[in-house]
Amino acid sequence: MHRLKPSVDLRVYTKNPNVSWPRNILKKERNSKIASGKRSYPNFAMCGKRYYSKWVIFDKVTALKIRVLICDPIHQDCVKLLRDTGYGVVEKPKITKEELLMDAKNYDVLVVRGRTKITADVIAAGSSLKAIARSGVGLDNIDLEAAKKRGITVLCTPGAPVRSVAELAIGLMISLFRQIPAADQAMKQGQWTKSQLMGHELHGRTLGVVGAAGRIGAEVARIAIQGFGMKVIGYDVVDLTSKANELGFEISNGLDSLVERADIVTIHVPYLPSTHHLMDSSRIRRMKQGAVLINTSRGDIVDGRALLDALKEGRIAGVGLDVFHDEPPKEDWEKELVAMRDCRSVCTPHVGAQTQECQRLESITVANEIIRLFGG
Repeated sequence: MHRLKPSVDLRVYTKNPNVSWPRNILKKERNSKIASGKRSYPNFAMCGKRYYSKWVIFDKVTALKIRVLICDPIHQDCVKLLRDTGYGVVEKPKITKEELLMDAKNYDVLVVRGRTKITADVIAAGSSLKAIARSGVGLDNIDLEAAKKRGITVLCTPGAPVRSVAELAIGLMISLFRQIPAADQAMKQGQWTKSQLMGHELHGRTLGVVGAAGRIGAEVARIAIQGFGMKVIGYDVVDLTSKANELGFEISNGLDSLVERADIVTIHVPYLPSTHHLMDSSRIRRMKQGAVLINTSRGDIVDGRALLDALKEGRIAGVGLDVFHDEPPKEDWEKELVAMRDCRSVCTPHVGAQTQECQRLESITVANEIIRLFGG
């Protein structure tokens, strides 16, 4: 490590917002003497930078050679942290697949959220690609097999959205049980519909958490038990004993048993071939009469057409959905599901992680994961 005392703060030379290292360095700055040793600093532009008071400390690390493409909108703390550490960062938050296929070869790291799909052909086009970083939870928009074959590291931030998604799931339950959207809409139309809006409490209700071993499922269970006095039964494909003892919920002996007993079923599992239509027509029919289903995971974990039928036939009372088969919905059956009145469906446009706190935490976490992988 070398110490350089510049006459001007070197941060001013990072003028291009798409470039993180100082390219156009003034000659007098390039020729400045190293404070320790009084030597001209060698290969200046290939060295990373951090700022400490009036000193600039340069580490000779590989970070300087790493080029990062931000493919989706992301909190600026991620961009700042990477640039301040010496990474070359380009932001293209609205990049199309066609553009990505053209540009992928120029970058070592692609950073995505949920919008951009990193398919096998994108990975094949990324001849220099070393890592794909997903800001958020769930990797269903990345072809993991293609990445594995190329030896590309896939990063994600599963811990960042936990609280935000869990709170939304609880919010959807309250919205359905207290008919908040219907009450709000009536008020906006000048109607006083108090007598028509008899709701229910969550207290004492049985909540079935599918995926209770996961971070989000466990947080939903904790809030339900500690905050609302609900009885929680959990199901997962992994051992739940430790989590159940910690939080105080009952372990279901199977998914079918859970859906038969729960007043509310909430889904918190990743989307995999094994979880496609995990809640199929058979399991939806097993739900208690008047039960409610909440899905903040992925749309196709639930058979949406079967869910619509169950609502129309009155077998279940309502659904709270933040995720869909198509986002936004395109097919008529899904549009009908979203448009159902009388608080039979309360829908949000995949906003589980759309909080300032979550976005900032995700961005910092993904930046730190990249730095941990490549150095800096």
